[in-house]
Amino acid sequence: MRPSVVICGSYHADPPGLRRIFQELETTGCRILSPISIDFVDTTQEVVRANYEDGFGIDELERYHLRALQSADFIWLHAPGGHIGLSGLFELGFATAIQKPVYCLVSPEDAMLATQVRIVPSAFAALQDLRLIA
Repeated sequence: MRPSVVICGSYHADPPGLRRIFQELETTGCRILSPISIDFVDTTQEVVRANYEDGFGIDELERYHLRALQSADFIWLHAPGGHIGLSGLFELGFATAIQKPVYCLVSPEDAMLATQVRIVPSAFAALQDLRLIA
C-alpha cells in the first residue's frame, strides 16, 4: 500500500519549493491526500484555492484538510525559511495532538515548534525514517 501524506504549512511562500516537494512526494510513491493539486488560482489571496475548491468556504476547506490529516501516515510541513503561517501552525498542533509524524526540510523559526517536527533532507529520507521503504 502506498504511504499517504498531507502537505501543511505556507502555500503562499515559495511556490516553486512547494511544487518540488509535491513532485518529490509523488515520485517516491506517496498518495497525497491534501492538497490534491497545487495549481492554485491566486496565491495572493488570504485563502489559497485550486479551481476545484472554488465555492468552498474556509471552514469547509480546513475541515477537509483536518480529515485528511487524520487519515495520513505522515505530514509534510512546507516551511520556507522556517515560516509556517497561522493555518500551518493550527495544522501542526492538530497533527501533534493526534500523534502524526511531521517532517520538514527546514526547522520552524519558533524553538518550541521546532521540537514538533523531524528535519530531513528529502521526502525519501522521511519514508526511510518511517520504515516505509528500505
